[in-house]
Amino acid sequence: MTIKSTLSIFLASIFLISCKAEIVEIDIKAKDILAAAEGEDEVVDFEAKFSNFGELDDESRAQIEALENILDKFMEITDFELETTDMGFEVTLEGEMPLTNKTVDSAYYLHASASDILEGYTLLSLKTGSDFEALSSQMQAINFMLAPDEFHPTKIKLKGKDIRVIAPATEVNGQAYLLYNEVMDGRVSMKFEGGAFDSIGAGFFIKEN
Repeated sequence: MTIKSTLSIFLASIFLISCKAEIVEIDIKAKDILAAAEGEDEVVDFEAKFSNFGELDDESRAQIEALENILDKFMEITDFELETTDMGFEVTLEGEMPLTNKTVDSAYYLHASASDILEGYTLLSLKTGSDFEALSSQMQAINFMLAPDEFHPTKIKLKGKDIRVIAPATEVNGQAYLLYNEVMDGRVSMKFEGGAFDSIGAGFFIKEN
């Protein structure tokens, strides 16, 4: 194996090892969150983008295709796109994840439940189920250095009417808030990134105003 091919595989592995998305975008309706908290299972759409610097050669493609097959086992993936860019390559995933008030096996899901902190509010939080460990194990079977991040920078696009939203340490329309507390009438986009969110995932509280 040449130095060049070894380097290209290494660069691709850096992308796969970190498995850290630039951003995960989730579209969700307030009424679906409230319905899920009452026991009605829902699904929501998501999109995740990963970028990498470096050459996309046959070895890299084969490894990414193997990862795609694993993702299909544990997640509802509706579209998987691999594109070259001026600086390297980009992978875009589109799919669905469950929205429920139960604990489920899904690698990723959204959990809605009555808050035990804020009376009258529903807490929505992004969680991982037992399938995440199986996903991680199979990815590392391809390359022992592969280890997907549990949580990623997350943007949640919420749609609702006359809904009060309370979100900690979020960014809304480019403005950072220690505590976002507003009544929405239409759409609001909240970004959760870094710090504690790397360990616990995105989350916020809502209630009908």
